[in-house]
Amino acid sequence: MDEKLKTTIEKIVQLSKQNPEFDTELRKALNIGSTSNDVSSSNKRIEHIEKYLGLDYYVDNQPSLIDYSFIQESEVRAQLVSDNREMMRFRYGTRYHAICFDEFCRYAHLQAEMLLNLYYDKKNDCISDVIEHIKRYNSTANFKDKVKTLGDISYNSKLWAFKSEFSMEYKTNTILDYLRRIRNESSHRSPENEDNTIHDYKKKLNNIGMPLKSDGDVDYFKLEKDESKKNLYNNVIKNADWYKEYKYLLWLHEESFDNIIDALEELKQTVKNSYE
Repeated sequence: MDEKLKTTIEKIVQLSKQNPEFDTELRKALNIGSTSNDVSSSNKRIEHIEKYLGLDYYVDNQPSLIDYSFIQESEVRAQLVSDNREMMRFRYGTRYHAICFDEFCRYAHLQAEMLLNLYYDKKNDCISDVIEHIKRYNSTANFKDKVKTLGDISYNSKLWAFKSEFSMEYKTNTILDYLRRIRNESSHRSPENEDNTIHDYKKKLNNIGMPLKSDGDVDYFKLEKDESKKNLYNNVIKNADWYKEYKYLLWLHEESFDNIIDALEELKQTVKNSYE
């Protein structure tokens, strides 16, 4: 919606709150009935409209949660700020009147990818230099036959090289990788199937005798007290594909918005520090 229209609606809502006479005439103009049921129903609708307009107005007028002011390229900075605000709209539910974790993740991923591209673009003179830079820290990175732009290099190759170069926290790197995955899979998600899979994996861990925390993951501290289970976890379970899938599904269902913001902040700060 056009910004001027949003501002106009906001003023009308405020005026209707402050001036009962104006509120009455506005209801007449909108063909809102005067019976008690109609008034009650209309009041609820207006309350919902005010709620979402107010939140959207709030988000739109707040500075980006991630401070991108250090970026000199105005178009890049503007896009990052825009994606950050759009991300927050899906957190507060001002887009389509519903909170949506998948879309929140999608816009977080867009920011992460742009930050990585910005870093490799600033640190290298040409695309061949970028490739060598990435290979230096990610020797297993795969490249297309003809790489002409940063966009031709996979996000995963850039992320793992960056993580290796700057020794990013494991939790941060994992979340940034999960963002890529949910971006790719969100349109094919089946929460019911995911719940069943989590249940099956949890049952498998229980049968093995692994101690679990309240969030469903293995309790590493309790493993320290049992050497045989600790060895079983480290040598068999820890790197098993099914266990990695289980941890991803647990994270997905937790929907920790704040952890994603923290991961983006660390990535941004690392890129910023590389400028200095």
